[in-house]
Amino acid sequence: MSLFSAQEQQVFTNLVADIQHRQDDRELHWLVSSVILPEFPQIIEALKICSNLLMFNSPQQPDPSNKIQKGPAIKLPVSSGTQDNLKGIIVRDGAFVTEFTINVKDHYLNKVFHKLRLKEPVLLEQVINANSAIDAAIMLINQLSQFTDVEELDHDVTHTKLIDEFQRLLSSIQTAKTNLQLPTDPALVFPEKVTHGQYFEPELPNTISIDFYLNQAEICVDLKSLSKVTEKPWGDIDPHTGQSYVDKVRDQMKLPPSSANSIRGTGQKFSSSEVSSVASATPSIPSGKDENVGKLFPEHDSHDNHEAGSFFNNMMSHISLKPKHDAQDYITRCITYNQMVVMIKTKIEVSSEDPVLVSCFTKLDSIEYLITNFLHSLRNLVG
Repeated sequence: MSLFSAQEQQVFTNLVADIQHRQDDRELHWLVSSVILPEFPQIIEALKICSNLLMFNSPQQPDPSNKIQKGPAIKLPVSSGTQDNLKGIIVRDGAFVTEFTINVKDHYLNKVFHKLRLKEPVLLEQVINANSAIDAAIMLINQLSQFTDVEELDHDVTHTKLIDEFQRLLSSIQTAKTNLQLPTDPALVFPEKVTHGQYFEPELPNTISIDFYLNQAEICVDLKSLSKVTEKPWGDIDPHTGQSYVDKVRDQMKLPPSSANSIRGTGQKFSSSEVSSVASATPSIPSGKDENVGKLFPEHDSHDNHEAGSFFNNMMSHISLKPKHDAQDYITRCITYNQMVVMIKTKIEVSSEDPVLVSCFTKLDSIEYLITNFLHSLRNLVG
């Protein structure tokens, strides 16, 4: 038999919970005022250094009054390595690629150029996006600094807001890091991003694509030679939706556009039954006898004419009427690009590590680790 009634036990339980809540509350206030807030100035300073590295190639922001100048542009070599089919240099100045000069040895690309030079700066939008995320993080830290008088406010509301603000801060840091790691926006790369051929010398045709982007703190260049698909209906594009015939076929096959149009796709093959059931409008190969065969071979009798006609039809079908690719090739290889349907004939990918971007990424990684630990501790205390 219990020494306490149910009501007394409940009162005791509530008392213990209240004591624990008050203790957690005191620990949270101590954590914020004595541990987290003192770190904010150093975190802000590190974030400003990251921003300056991205935009000005230097830890310090340019200040003519104090004779502080912008850092020098970052000049990097680019090479395809042992294959030796591309060599040159690339220069990044802040958020722009300002110079790009290469020599190329490639069967398809050499039909257009052997040496290529960038005439106009190209914006690296990932640098802009990363810098915007850093600016957002600095603003959030300044807002979090206002939690110094947290003891006098509504605890539950304030604690919830504190957690939310720290989560937003962590998300901003992670966004900045991610933009230095890979292009998450499809609009930044092929096939959604269209190359401006007039930016280069010689001017590039619309069947040459060049992408500049960041990947793992490296500046990457993807150079592609494309062949335009003209065979019907595979090369058709709906003027109202911008979708190609192949896009619509893929939609019917439930193939995700991202994997269908990915330049690094798996090259997944489909069974002939799947292709046949969907691609019902596959270009047909004319068959049957040519009415003019008899005129072409007048000296032969009807039997000979029939054999000659069959031979002639087969030969012509093989030479000029057979599609370049089968339905499976069209579905797996066609890409909608710049209001065209294309296939990639050749592709060269090169990259070069940018030491300034590496330094920026390392600092962001350390800040992310620190903020993650703060957030974990706060959540443990708030419950």
